[in-house]
Amino acid sequence: DIDSKYIPKLLDPLNTLSTTTTTVAGGYSIIDKDLQQMSNNIIDLLTNGFNGRGEYGRAKATHPYLASIATYYFQLKGKRIRPTLIMLMSRALSPNGCLTSDSILLAQVYEMMHTASLVHDDVLDEATTRRDMKSINMAYSNKLAILCGDYLLARSSGLMTTLKNPEVHELFATVLAELVEGEIMQIKSTGLSFDNYLRKTYLKTATLITNACRSSALLCGCDRATVDIATEFGSNIGMALQIVDDLLDFTSSPEELGKDVLVDLSLGLATAPVLYAAEEYPELEEMVNRRFSATGDVVLANELVLKSNGLVRTRGLAIEYCNKAIQCLLHLPSSESRDLLITLAQTMATRNK
Repeated sequence: DIDSKYIPKLLDPLNTLSTTTTTVAGGYSIIDKDLQQMSNNIIDLLTNGFNGRGEYGRAKATHPYLASIATYYFQLKGKRIRPTLIMLMSRALSPNGCLTSDSILLAQVYEMMHTASLVHDDVLDEATTRRDMKSINMAYSNKLAILCGDYLLARSSGLMTTLKNPEVHELFATVLAELVEGEIMQIKSTGLSFDNYLRKTYLKTATLITNACRSSALLCGCDRATVDIATEFGSNIGMALQIVDDLLDFTSSPEELGKDVLVDLSLGLATAPVLYAAEEYPELEEMVNRRFSATGDVVLANELVLKSNGLVRTRGLAIEYCNKAIQCLLHLPSSESRDLLITLAQTMATRNK
């Protein structure tokens, strides 16, 4: 039985998985207004400027053309998984359960950084769509997309300085460096090493969520043990997020994902589904080594993955990481925000888009 062999049981300590109707993209009412405020702040910052003292609209307004590019992805709601995690974690760790202005600003900073990384990734990957619309590199140009990503990073960096917390600043810089390292690792990746895949996954995706959650705990004034719990949660949920994305690249349609599918194979990348499938179909190894560059490689590799246990095992791996994330949360005091994080981890492991 494939399911019993490869799919671990998803932890459900609150017995919410079967009853909740909330999805990752659906949002949570306790932070809906905060998420909207964050989105408005981002558009205001990118349109009206920022004077370096935490005040919007007091500097010379951004060039209208640059503003239109920089706000391009923020005009749509999107999933906003990262700011949701930051805000729920901050509420769960706050002594009074409330969200501070610093926490909202932190969510804004990391959402801008994440979006900048997407803009740059789309140039490198020659992507055509993002969030059900033309990618910025397609709607404008590669040059303008690169400048847009740089501008988002510059604005998020400037905003980060207003938090006045050196350790949080250092974590921000760490994320930037590791995102670049992860991209280089991906470009140079070869072979069937699962360790390399996991390391690349951490650098490309999990580092941002890990350090965002750690920063949330630091800004809440938590003790080191609690900071470490928040960090470990972020690492595990970040890994699960990317692993499920790697799975959906094989199982979803462009309409469901809002972007192209089979992108990883087209880019010559061997993700978890391929690495697992190669254990059953050794002929995949040669394709992986040549980065699926021969005619018909992408089609054949996809067929072999779909025939194998690779997709089921990948889902099982994501559930393992989600279970670790949930176990971290159980060390935190019971609260509505903590319980919503558990629900989010559950839906993260089982999502299909």
